[in-house]
Amino acid sequence: MTAKAFTALLLLSAAVAAAPTGGALQPRALLAQQNGAVLYGVEMIVFRSASTGAAAEDWNAAPAGRGFGTPSSRGGAAPQVARVLPASDYILGGVESRLRSSGTWRPIAHAAWIQTAANWGTQIGIPLSDIGINVPELTGMVYLERAPIYLHLGFDLKLNAGATYAIKEMRSVRYNDRQYFDHPAFGIIAVVTPVKATAGASTR
Repeated sequence: MTAKAFTALLLLSAAVAAAPTGGALQPRALLAQQNGAVLYGVEMIVFRSASTGAAAEDWNAAPAGRGFGTPSSRGGAAPQVARVLPASDYILGGVESRLRSSGTWRPIAHAAWIQTAANWGTQIGIPLSDIGINVPELTGMVYLERAPIYLHLGFDLKLNAGATYAIKEMRSVRYNDRQYFDHPAFGIIAVVTPVKATAGASTR
């Protein structure tokens, strides 16, 4: 990675970490439900390095799969996408604009949707095509799992850009906290938001 790209990566990480946080999880009684399952809003931006392929490091080394662990046998319903949201509902539009103007990073996918969550540890994901992402060089799954206290958000994505680069990581998250999943070749910025129940409709 060049010095310029590394500096930009540090600045981006700091900007995401400094974003306002959402605090403690909302009481579930206030959240919208679908067939008895709580609904969550998820938004993600995937971006790649403008200099992918020019690095001396082995960027396509397989990731360790941080946070996934051994799949649980507790079972439960598979996560379902309730609705894919239009661009007018995006809350990370400013982040995408800053990435585009950086000259170092190039956004390649941006999506937001409402879904149910799987039980913690079951590792049942949602394909990118189910949330409206159909980018030929990008494949993989998005994971949202519910534990007794925390939500867990994870990605298992591969970017084919001359070589194949991968991000595979699961971590605990709080509502409205922007999360940065990094790799020298590409990255993901994502946020999970509560879906409040209003007049019988499910809205963010």
